[in-house]
Amino acid sequence: MPILARFTAAALLITLTACADSRAAPPAPLAAATHTTTPTTPTTSAPTPTPTTSSAQTPTAGPQAADGRSLAACEDADCEVEIRAGDEITIGKRFGVQELTIGFIHSDEVGIAFLGSSGGLRVEGRNVSVSGSCVNGECRDEGKLSLTPSEPGRINTMRLELTHLSGDRAILRLAPK
Repeated sequence: MPILARFTAAALLITLTACADSRAAPPAPLAAATHTTTPTTPTTSAPTPTPTTSSAQTPTAGPQAADGRSLAACEDADCEVEIRAGDEITIGKRFGVQELTIGFIHSDEVGIAFLGSSGGLRVEGRNVSVSGSCVNGECRDEGKLSLTPSEPGRINTMRLELTHLSGDRAILRLAPK
């Protein structure tokens, strides 16, 4: 009986050792990952000021918009602002345009959607599309156009011009006629 008990204990020990070895493998990488995390923390804290400095330098590298990112400055259609995709610019009613929405900024052109209330917008630019409808005397126009630095646009008496376009950064100038 003692021989059988020893044999059973030895088999159990081998089985447990095999299981322990397969489970021991994951903790080793975890220990290595923990060890790697410790050096990463000082490395991470050292580069943190560097991206902040780079971010601060990026806007100053190119031309600056006279009105910065103050899109509200465009209500009178006389502004120069830095634009981003998704920006919505409200325009005074006297221009027949209620809102401009920046659809996209590519390296060579900017797409702008507009909503108007004049019931007959005159639009110039690239890739122009305009549709209008009137219901019970209330007219509504909507459309799209594209601008490039060499090809400005116009909606009624409002001129749209890109004064800077580089990568995903653009500066839009609006001017009344």
